[in-house]
Amino acid sequence: MIYKCLILTIILFISSISGITAKGGISAKLIEKQKTSENMSAPQYIGGDSELYKFLESNIRYPYILAQIEMEGEVEVKFTIEKDGEVKNVEIVRGFDPLADDEVMRVVKALPKWSPAKMDEEAIDANLKLVISFTLNDELIAQAQQMKKDGAADDTYIGSSNIQDKVPEKENAESIENVSNDIKDDSLNKAPQFPGGQEALAAYFKNNLKYPKRAIQMKIEGRVIFKLLVSEEGEITKIMLYKSIFRDCDEEAFYLVKKMPKWIPGLKDGNPAAMEVMVPIPFVLPG
Repeated sequence: MIYKCLILTIILFISSISGITAKGGISAKLIEKQKTSENMSAPQYIGGDSELYKFLESNIRYPYILAQIEMEGEVEVKFTIEKDGEVKNVEIVRGFDPLADDEVMRVVKALPKWSPAKMDEEAIDANLKLVISFTLNDELIAQAQQMKKDGAADDTYIGSSNIQDKVPEKENAESIENVSNDIKDDSLNKAPQFPGGQEALAAYFKNNLKYPKRAIQMKIEGRVIFKLLVSEEGEITKIMLYKSIFRDCDEEAFYLVKKMPKWIPGLKDGNPAAMEVMVPIPFVLPG
């Protein structure tokens, strides 16, 4: 039947419960589910909506730096519940801050299997949408103030989570890493290179980076890390934020990456090949 290929779109609106903010600053409430056919059943989180809210509220953490500057907002995220109940295709539709966006992505990707949507009793894919609210309370603000006294890093979060990142960060403090191709560095296999090599790349950032005023005022330091896809022609065809430190720094780093000249493409078995590389952009406060 034609309905076997139907992708059901369901929107889950998440908002605060009767104006009460959850202890961790994440409030959740399902407002409505929209169906397109009477022969269709929506996907269900195992245990029901209350368990879904509990999972989100107990695992999504408030970014420390946002609590410190008393910033609130919402993240809209969409994803697919596939026929086997797995959560796939997680994507931010409307972001709030890179740290908050990353945290929502991390937790949504870790959602356990759902009971899938069905059309005429056959499982089908379903697209879902969540709006996650980050709302401050006195306890969060107090925790952020204490973390500041303790010297917490700006990219840390308040509280703990039962979920561990599926892909742990592996950073090389000095070099550009090839993250998607197992390439041996020899005459036939090489990772993409910035023209002039690592020293030229470091000089490019040093000579062009403009430290954001707000980051200086807030004494924010660290490294923004992007994952780049370098094409066979040396063009940067995809830029993905891998590690954020602060919105203004992220934007400045992104601008510099966008302005980069063509790279020397990577080689695989002697032939130019599209490859991904990690590029760290350091932000160090002037001494």
